[in-house]
Amino acid sequence: MLKQLSINGFTLIAKQEIPFHEGFTAITGETGAGKSVLMKALRLICGDRGQTSMVRTGEEKAVIEGVFDLKQLPQVQELLATLEIDSDDELVIRREILENGKGRARVNGAIVSLSDLEKIGDMLIQMHGQSEQLLLRDIKTHTQMLDDYAGNRDLLKEYTNHWSEWNSIKNDIRETEARAKDLAAQKDFLKFQFDELSKASLKLGEEEELEEKVSRGSKGEIERNCIGEIQGIIGNDNGILDQTQNLLSKFKTLSQKVPRYEEEFNSLLEVVEPFESICKDLMRLTPEKSLSEAELDKANARIAEIQKLKRKYHTDVAGLLELVEKRKEELSCIENLDSDLEELNKKLKASSERLEKTATDLSIKRKDAAIAFDKAVESNLQNLGMPKAVFSTLIEEQPLSPNGKDHIEFQLAPNPGEGAKSLQKAVSGGELSRVLLSIKSVMAELDAVPLLIFDEVDSGISGEVGNRIGEALRNLGQHHQVLTITHLHQVACRANHQLAVQKKEIDGRTFTSVEDLNYEGRINELVRMLGENSDITREHAKQLLENNQ
Repeated sequence: MLKQLSINGFTLIAKQEIPFHEGFTAITGETGAGKSVLMKALRLICGDRGQTSMVRTGEEKAVIEGVFDLKQLPQVQELLATLEIDSDDELVIRREILENGKGRARVNGAIVSLSDLEKIGDMLIQMHGQSEQLLLRDIKTHTQMLDDYAGNRDLLKEYTNHWSEWNSIKNDIRETEARAKDLAAQKDFLKFQFDELSKASLKLGEEEELEEKVSRGSKGEIERNCIGEIQGIIGNDNGILDQTQNLLSKFKTLSQKVPRYEEEFNSLLEVVEPFESICKDLMRLTPEKSLSEAELDKANARIAEIQKLKRKYHTDVAGLLELVEKRKEELSCIENLDSDLEELNKKLKASSERLEKTATDLSIKRKDAAIAFDKAVESNLQNLGMPKAVFSTLIEEQPLSPNGKDHIEFQLAPNPGEGAKSLQKAVSGGELSRVLLSIKSVMAELDAVPLLIFDEVDSGISGEVGNRIGEALRNLGQHHQVLTITHLHQVACRANHQLAVQKKEIDGRTFTSVEDLNYEGRINELVRMLGENSDITREHAKQLLENNQ
C-alpha cells in the first residue's frame, strides 16, 4: 500500500507531505483546487513521462517521492529482484523533473528506466479515470478480466506453451520447405562440385609433399649432369688425368736427362699425386637415384590440378576438403528433407491436437465463469442505480490466437427494450464508470494490485445512486487501498479517511495544499460539499459521517 507521498516544486504544489491509510480514502475539494495535480503526481510514480511545465515557476526541479509498504506483496519483491534492485519491506520511488525537461527515476536509490518503473507501477497502482475507462472500451481487456475471474492463469500458461510450440513447428516446416526448394534448384550444381572435388581425392599436405618431390627431382638432374661432365673432363681421352700423367712423364724424362730439372720434377710430383687421387675419386662418383621424367611430369600435373581447384574455388586445400563435406551433407539433406517434412508434419498434428484441446478447455472454463461473472456484475449495476440493466459476456469462436479460440466482449443493455450494446461503442461515460466499479467490486478478492484509484467515477451521478457508489467503494476498500476523487457527499461520508485539496493565493502566487482531515475537518468539508453553511447542514453532515462509519 501507499504510505506517503512527498511533493516538492510540482506545478501548484510548493511543498507537501501527504499520508495515506488503509481502506477507502475520499479526495475532495473545489473544482480547480488541484486534485488533478495530485493525480499527475501519482501517475509519475507509475512511470508516466514528465514535462517541463510540471516544474513550479522559480524552481530548478520538481520532486515526487512515494513510499510503499511491501509486506504483503511478494510478487513486487520478486520483480525488484529480477531488476537487481535491493528491497525489504519498504519501497521508495523518486521522480525528479528538471526545468530543462530532463529527469531521472530512482527505486530504492537505484536509477531505473521509465519502462522498468512502469512495470513496477503496474503492480502497485491501478488508476481508473477517463483514460482508463477508454481501456475498458478495448475488448482485449475483457478477455483478461474474464480469465482472471475464472482463475485461468495455469491453463493460460499451458495454452501459451502449446501455442509457442505449435508456431515453432510451423516455422520449422516453412524453413525446411524453403530450404528444400532452394537446394532442389541447386542440385545439379551441388552434384557437379561434389563429383569434381571427390574425384580429385585431395589430402592435406599432398601439395607440399609433391613440391618437395619435384624439388628433389630437379636437384638430382643437376647433380647427374654435373657429375657426368666432370667425369668426362677428367677421364676422357686426352682428359685432365691423361694430360697430368703425360706432364709428369715428360718432367721425369727431362730430369733424368738434365739433372738440374730434378728439383722441379719432385715439386710437381708432390702436387700431381694428390691431384690424381682426387681425380680417381671423382671418376667413381655416382649421383643419388632421381625421378624419371615421367614421374616428374606426373607430379607437376598433380600440383597443377590442385592449384587449379584452389583458384577456382578461392580457397586452400583445407577449404576444399570442407567444401566437399558440405556438398555431401547438402546432397544428403536433399534426399532426407522429404522424411524430415513428414516427421515435422506428424509433430505439427500432435501439437495442433494439444493446442486445440487446451483451447477447448479454456473456452469451457470461460463460458462457465461468464455465467457467474455476468450475474455478479449485473447485481452490482442494479445496486448502483441501473435496476433494469442487463450485463452479458459475448463469447464467439474465432481462429486460434495467442489467447485461445474465443472472441470475448462485454455488453450492456442499460434499459429495457434497447438491446445489448457493446462497451466499445454506445455506452455512455457514466454507465461505463458504473460498469468499471461493478467489475472491480466483483474481482476485489482476485485483483492482486494493492492500490486502486478512481478519478471521479461518480461523475454525473447524484442522490441514491451516489450512496450506492459510496457503499461499493467502501466495500472495495476492505480488500484494497482505494483512493477516490469525488464531488459527492454521499461518497465522501462513507470513506474511512478523507483528504481535502485546497487552493490559495499568497503574495500573488497560487498554492495548492492537501490536508489529511480529522473528524472536525471532515465535518467542515462535508458542510462545504452540501452547499450551505448552517447549523442544520452541520448537524446533517455530522449524522452522515457518524451513520456511515
